[in-house]
Amino acid sequence: MMTRFFLIFSMIATLFAATANADNAKGEEAYANGDYALALKEFSAAAEKGDMNAQYNLGVMYEHGNGVEQSDKKAAEWYQKAADNGHPEAPMALQLLYEYF
Repeated sequence: MMTRFFLIFSMIATLFAATANADNAKGEEAYANGDYALALKEFSAAAEKGDMNAQYNLGVMYEHGNGVEQSDKKAAEWYQKAADNGHPEAPMALQLLYEYF
């Protein structure tokens, strides 16, 4: 019974991660094309699912004010979430933000 539970849980977690990754990929494409509204929508969806790359990307958007009102506070919040989830560049981005915050 426990093995079945873990198998089902693993399958659901994999599907959830795949969906978050797809949202982030759509966001990255939109961002590269200058469609910041769509990028914000896609990054937000992925970030709420725990995607560290989307969380980092939202930090970048808020830090630079691309498609959103510039906010160092919101940038720091997203960079922190990304760092907490293991994003390799987020701690440095957070440190640099605090140095100039």
